[in-house]
This record gives sequence, C-alpha cells and structure tokens, in this order.
Amino acid sequence: MTERLYYDDSYLTSFDADVVVLRSADSEIAAVLSHTAFFPTSGGQPHDTGTLDGAEVIDVRDEDGVIVHVLTHAVAGRVHGTIDWPRRFDHMQQHTGQHILSQAALQVLAAQTRAVHFGAESATLDLERAGLTAEDAAALEDLANGVVFEDRPVHVRQVEEADLPGLGLRRPAKRVGRTRVVEVEGFDRSACGGTHVGRTGEVGGIKIRGWERHRGGVRLEFLCGWRALRDHRRTAVLVQDLAASFSVAESDVPDAVARNAARLKAVERTLVELRDRLLGREAADLLAAASGAPKLVTAVLPHSRDDAAVLAGKMTEAASCVAIIASDDGRMIIARSAGVALDAGAALRRTVEQHGGRGGGRPEFAQGAVPPGEVAEAVRTARAEVIRLLGGWED
Repeated sequence: MTERLYYDDSYLTSFDADVVVLRSADSEIAAVLSHTAFFPTSGGQPHDTGTLDGAEVIDVRDEDGVIVHVLTHAVAGRVHGTIDWPRRFDHMQQHTGQHILSQAALQVLAAQTRAVHFGAESATLDLERAGLTAEDAAALEDLANGVVFEDRPVHVRQVEEADLPGLGLRRPAKRVGRTRVVEVEGFDRSACGGTHVGRTGEVGGIKIRGWERHRGGVRLEFLCGWRALRDHRRTAVLVQDLAASFSVAESDVPDAVARNAARLKAVERTLVELRDRLLGREAADLLAAASGAPKLVTAVLPHSRDDAAVLAGKMTEAASCVAIIASDDGRMIIARSAGVALDAGAALRRTVEQHGGRGGGRPEFAQGAVPPGEVAEAVRTARAEVIRLLGGWED
C-alpha cells in the first residue's frame, strides 16, 4: 500500500521517495514509490501530472491501494517528485466546488448527486431530479457562491468507521474501515479521497454553464475558479463583439439578435419562393423545348442535388415526360410522370453500371452518380436506355 502524502497536504508540490518497483510492459514504464504526492485518477477526478527526476509522469493509477506512476523513461533509487501545480490547483478548485454545489442541490432542490466527472475543460454533476429551470440554477449558484464568499475553512480528517453514522455525511461512505472525510465548515461533510482547497474562498466563482436531461435525471455542467473566469472573459468578449457588430449597447444584444434572426427567416422564405418560381420557369422552358410522346428531356445543369430533384418533379407533374438531369460533377437523376410505363430505377442502374458509377431508386424516380468525365456519355446512354425500355419512342 502506497502512503498518500496528498491525503494530509493537498498543497504539497514536491517530495522525495524511493522507487520500490520499476516495471516495463506493453511499451509502458511504470514506477511504484514508497510514498507519493501524486493523485491517481479516482472518484471522477483526473490524475496529477509532473516529473520524477526529470521523467514526465503521464498517468497515475490506483491498483488495489498501490499507486502506479506511468513515466516517459525509467528512474531508480531515491527520486525527487514535482507536481504540476496549476493542474493540481485547478482540480482542487473544481472538486471542492463540486462538494459545495452538491450540498446546495440537496438543500435547494432536495436532489442527491448521482455521479461526478471532472473533464479537462468543464465538470459535470448528475442529479436525481427530473428537470431544472433557470430559476433553480440561479438559486443553486447563489447558495454555492455565498458559501465561497464566506471563505469557510475546509477540514480534512481520518475517521473511524464506527464514528461515521454520527457525522451526517451527505452520502454514505462507500468504503469500510478508516475513512477520509472532507468538511466544508458548517455546510457539507463527505467521504472523499480527492484533493481540496483549504478555504472555500480559493474555489473562486462557481458557474453553472448549462444542463440537460440524462438517464432520468439532470446533468449540470459547471466551472469553478480560473475556469469560470476564463469562460466569463470569453463570453464578455463575445457580447462586446456582437454589440459592436449590431451597433447597440451590450444590454440590447438579445433584442438585436432576435430582430436579425426574424429578418433572416423572412429573407430565407423569400429565397425559397423565388427559387421555386425560377425552377418552375426552367421546367416550363425545358418542356417547351422537348418533343415526343412522352416528352423526353435531357440536360446537364449546374444545380444542386435538391434543386435538380425539384426541377425533375416539376416537369413530371406538368406534362407526360421523362426527365434525365445531370450535373458536371457526375450526379444524375431519371424521373418520369405517373402515366409513363418506365422503370426509372432500372434505367439509372443500367446507365451508371456502364460508366463506373452507382445509384438506384424507385420506378418513378432514381438518382446516382458517375465519374465527372463520364457525364456527357452517361446522359446519352440513359437516353438510349429509356427509349429501349419504353419499347420505342416517337420524336
């Protein structure tokens, strides 16, 4: 069992220890020390990083009470360890903030915490609650930040198992025997093996960034300390930029965004209407230029797949016809009117197979693609195949 120095002092950033075991397997070099200040991944909190005699510590694991340090190269004998302090302190802020937020959720919403995860950018808290409102989130933030501003002491101690029931832990301890308890004075007590700040003021601001339904409960995304400050800075710059682009005050940005969104929807509706009119006009022109019974329309056009499909649909609805529409990039459509005895899917499959393409579809509508260099020849093949399947065709 490795002695865990961080249990007694989360602020310890350097230490000396003896290498007890050094192993190399599956291209991994790992060391076990007589004692360590490195926190292993546990309880949703990521591991510490740092160095051991210059070797980078890239992973730390707890293997049945033995702390394993994964290194970039081997070390031996007496080694000096250094913890990456910015990373450690960030985790201390997030973890202590989570304790405060979990207790706030219990007091404000009567919602117990199901699970916690501390990510590289943000942390999440899963609550036993069906839903959450903006007012609920604001109440949680207010209570949690009130505890932060009061700068309460955070106590860490080892407690015998027999004494745990009388402590009023937020959740029952998961382990048996002597247990480490973290207490936010006068507010929260929890069994926890993580690293924590000494006073709540060091947590900094606690910000709920958002929430969503998750497995019958609610998952909160939150930020503490430096993370919350960086996020505030980012959003402040965003609001300032939006205010400048709309030439309004920052407080008027929501209204300006709403007005511009409404204008954009109106423009989009107009564009859709104009597009439909233009495609209708183009369909009429193509039908007027075509001949035969049914009319046979072939064209290579610079349209998107959606516009080509709409165009073909307008032609087959307006007159008894077969439309073969292709584009320079190789896309092809064959469509026919309801009264025309043609399997468009079969015609398209035979066409694209002869020109190294793929595609298929229904008897009334089919689409596919051929190599761009084969487009012109594929249109001629499709025309010939349609005429064959129609059993002759009168021009």
